[in-house]
Amino acid sequence: MLVPQDSKRVFKIKIPFYALISGVAVICVVGFILMYVVFDYLYVMSDFQSIEDMKAKNRKLGKQLYSFKVRIDEVENTMERLKTLTTKLKIISNLGESDGKDKGLYSEADAIDGIDDFSMSSESEIDNEFRNMQTKLRDIESKMGYQEEVLNKFSEYLDEQSALLAATPSIIPVKGWITSYFGGRIDPFTRKMSRHEGIDISTRVGTTVVAPADGVVTFAGNKPGYGMTLTLDHGYGVATIYGHNSRFFVAQGKKVKRGMPISSVGNTGRSTGPHLHYEVRLNGIPVDPRKFILDNPWE
Repeated sequence: MLVPQDSKRVFKIKIPFYALISGVAVICVVGFILMYVVFDYLYVMSDFQSIEDMKAKNRKLGKQLYSFKVRIDEVENTMERLKTLTTKLKIISNLGESDGKDKGLYSEADAIDGIDDFSMSSESEIDNEFRNMQTKLRDIESKMGYQEEVLNKFSEYLDEQSALLAATPSIIPVKGWITSYFGGRIDPFTRKMSRHEGIDISTRVGTTVVAPADGVVTFAGNKPGYGMTLTLDHGYGVATIYGHNSRFFVAQGKKVKRGMPISSVGNTGRSTGPHLHYEVRLNGIPVDPRKFILDNPWE
């Protein structure tokens, strides 16, 4: 019934029961459809946001993987330089060729080329890629450790060689002229053939005598025939003897360096004039000192 406010006339409308039921059903169906559309829209929007988040995450992970690739490339370049240096050092030091452990050190990055176009469809694939990267990095670190071990051995070898060179006589101990050589000669006192176990370097009394190599003073005193004598032990079986001195600048037990003053020339002992008697001994056996003088402008 419809009752207008400004009229006394009432309108009557009769709705059949089946029409009422049909209308209610239509309203319910329409409502359900609207609710479905709304929920589906919300779900699609949520899924779309998840996809956008995944894309953003993939882009971020792609950048991280690319940075890993750059790091691996840098490490491989460094290892390539180390390999070249190691080969050169082995040739120079005559320590032998590589034992093969360093082969194949520089191909790991080949397996990760194309990361610039990185695209993953699932987190499991991303995790697998990261695990592969970590495995490659651990492999490279292990091989870098081997290279470090090799270079440490070279360092020890070079240190030993440096110590050997420092302990090897290489300069003339005093400025002067060699007047008597190593080997057989006529003894100036007996006028008979004798063996001269060093060289005589003539110069003024008081001329400074320097150590021809690093060593330790093992004797500083008088010795029959040699007069005031100084002996240096250079290690590696090498020793040097200095006779006919007039003065010592170092005492027994003193460590000396190449070029350090150790005594001054004199005329003590069995001598015909001021000079330095200089001997070099290898494992106690006298050898020609001139073989241990690289440059003697006074000769």
